Amino acid sequence: MTNSKRLSSADVDTLSTEYSALDATKTASFEQLALGQKVTFQPERNDAKWYRKLFALPAYYWVLIAQVVVVLPHAAHLPLWLIGFAAVSIAAQLPHIKAKFKKLSHLKRIYQSMQMLGFLLGLLGLWLTYNTAFGLDMGVAFLVLCLVSKLWELYKRRDAYVVLNLSLFVLAALFLMDQGLLTTLEVIVGAIIVLLAFIALNDDSNANGDGRLRTLGVLGVGALPLLVVLFLFFPRLPPLWSVQLSGQQAVTGVSDSMSPGDFANLGQSTELAFRVEFANERPPQQQLYWRGLVFSDFDGVTWRPASQKDQWSSRLQAPAWIQNAFATVPDESRAAPVNYKVILEPTQQNWLFGLDYPFSQQPDINTTSEFTLSKDQPVTQQLRYDVLQFAQMRIDPVLTEASRRENLALPNEGSPQSRALAKQLFEQSGSDPVRYIAAIEQWINRTDFRYTLSPPRLNTNRIDEFLFETKAGFCEHYSSSFTFMLRAAGIPARVVAGYQGGEPSRNGNVWEVRQMDAHAWTEVWLEGQGWVRVDPTAFVAPERVEQGMNTMTEQQGAAMFGNGASAQISYQQYQMLQTLRRLSDQASYYWQKDVVGYDQDKQADSLLKWFNISSIMQQIIWLATSAVSVMAILVFVIWYRRRKRWHPADLPLAKLSKRVAKHDKLLARNDNEGQLAWLERLASATDSRQGDNAHSATSQLTDSSDPIVIQTKLIEIRQNYRQLRYGRLSTFDSSHSEYQERLKQLKKDVRALL
Repeated sequence: MTNSKRLSSADVDTLSTEYSALDATKTASFEQLALGQKVTFQPERNDAKWYRKLFALPAYYWVLIAQVVVVLPHAAHLPLWLIGFAAVSIAAQLPHIKAKFKKLSHLKRIYQSMQMLGFLLGLLGLWLTYNTAFGLDMGVAFLVLCLVSKLWELYKRRDAYVVLNLSLFVLAALFLMDQGLLTTLEVIVGAIIVLLAFIALNDDSNANGDGRLRTLGVLGVGALPLLVVLFLFFPRLPPLWSVQLSGQQAVTGVSDSMSPGDFANLGQSTELAFRVEFANERPPQQQLYWRGLVFSDFDGVTWRPASQKDQWSSRLQAPAWIQNAFATVPDESRAAPVNYKVILEPTQQNWLFGLDYPFSQQPDINTTSEFTLSKDQPVTQQLRYDVLQFAQMRIDPVLTEASRRENLALPNEGSPQSRALAKQLFEQSGSDPVRYIAAIEQWINRTDFRYTLSPPRLNTNRIDEFLFETKAGFCEHYSSSFTFMLRAAGIPARVVAGYQGGEPSRNGNVWEVRQMDAHAWTEVWLEGQGWVRVDPTAFVAPERVEQGMNTMTEQQGAAMFGNGASAQISYQQYQMLQTLRRLSDQASYYWQKDVVGYDQDKQADSLLKWFNISSIMQQIIWLATSAVSVMAILVFVIWYRRRKRWHPADLPLAKLSKRVAKHDKLLARNDNEGQLAWLERLASATDSRQGDNAHSATSQLTDSSDPIVIQTKLIEIRQNYRQLRYGRLSTFDSSHSEYQERLKQLKKDVRALL
């Protein structure tokens, strides 16, 4: 009879439950968390740092973290309702929310209903948002909707594998929207998180997360060389199709209309508009007028382009009328056209920019009769195009009657003071347009006008309010009012919107034009001269034209932003953001130029220059050879790191065991056998009592057939090994002289048997 107390069945069940809970606390399996079971995860090391605790998270949490990182970058271009649905879907997968459903059947039934309802309503929302079943942004939004809907049936590991694989496609879809450096960094971070989720899924029993970061590093180090090889040698293919975004919102400093106040808000932005690479010498700063849209229609508040204008397509040569316009310039003043390349940032609009007066020979770029460059489709990605500038030209020396009416039209009512002033100054100028322009300039100089980035708000009667009340404005205020004054005097005039100036990049190789360089000026038609550019901003702030917006802002400081402490704060913020923007744009420029812009032509030039590759067959051979070489190096590195590493004292015995195995495999050391035990077994095999076969096998180890000699050597080897591994010498460093002397003796005894 035993004295131990017998446990009841209730006690057994209680202990079983507590043990299971303790085991679950330690392992926290994916299925348990996915079904909302109350599992408290606690790493074995309670004093672990925060990043160790992060890597030790169960795989289920890594899958949810991956979804946040994958979906969040799409918030910049997807509808807010879809991002909101994604946030709700991810939050609904948290274990403590799933735990609120007491029964598993309730959980799956409710979540399946939410999945179907959310997916169908999502399809309806996509149709109402984009009004089409096709399109790039529509396709990306549908892909995100599929990923989000799949989260509602996340119960098992196979569901997690489907979600993570779909996440990689959603990440790659970011490059369809933008190929910038920031997008690339977002994709890299997202890919790392998704890979960590994959690693955690295959290592879910690891409560401390040990080795996960090392596994990620091995994958990354192995992939980077192949990435470089494929980037350099894989043949670049042209796009098989092109798709456009559905959005119509402009993102540059020039929109399709202009009213006082628009450019004042953009004047403080250092965001990049476009870059320019000049083939030869760059024109002077004051001549850098980057022509965009021409506004002829004015309703008293807003300027808009004319509804009708001629357009021709640039092919191999300029049309006859542009050649005639250039031919009207005397030979002695005619200059060769300036050749340059523009790298335009995405605008979601179809007009382009070029120096007065631009002409492009690219077949996909058109030019209007007002010298506005345009494409048939909106610019949804960074665009590179070549332009010629014809500076000495007479545009429309004979003005048509329709164009005259269009550029003289004014609202029937409004701005009476401006009309009266125009009539007075025109009469005082003897009805001479040139003298009249000079009279307006003199009147502005005599009046207390000022140039500011923060002009007061104007109401409906904007021209009179600006000229006679606020007298403070940005370029659009001056160009709008000046054009109104010219038309009020019967002189055809129009507003041109674009950019003026710019500045060299940090290394000086390219010219950068930013949103702060957005500008508006006036073109006035003069008899015998045609359209002539007059910039009324130069009347009050000539440094804006001669030195550029950035230089002017640095010289005037906080005064450009108003008065008081708020102006000083705005100026300091502007300077800090401008510095950061410059560094970011410089990195973005090289990324776009050398990585994204690594097209067929650049690849051919680079391969010919670096590797003397001149044919596609040579390119493929180099690609295959490099890929195989990289793979061989990676395999060798993996083998070398995973090879069996011997202790200095064990290596000679390993060679001895290999020699013995050639004659009798039974005498070789087993993997689970200690070295000393094996040496003792080998020594006993030399005893004549072990039989002739054993004696014959061991006698092959040395020239001596005397088993006593062999046993003596084995005893010496065993003694030296014991000292090196477990005796006094084991505490010494392997480089110690006494340690090395004993190791040499061990090796000498082993060689005597070999």
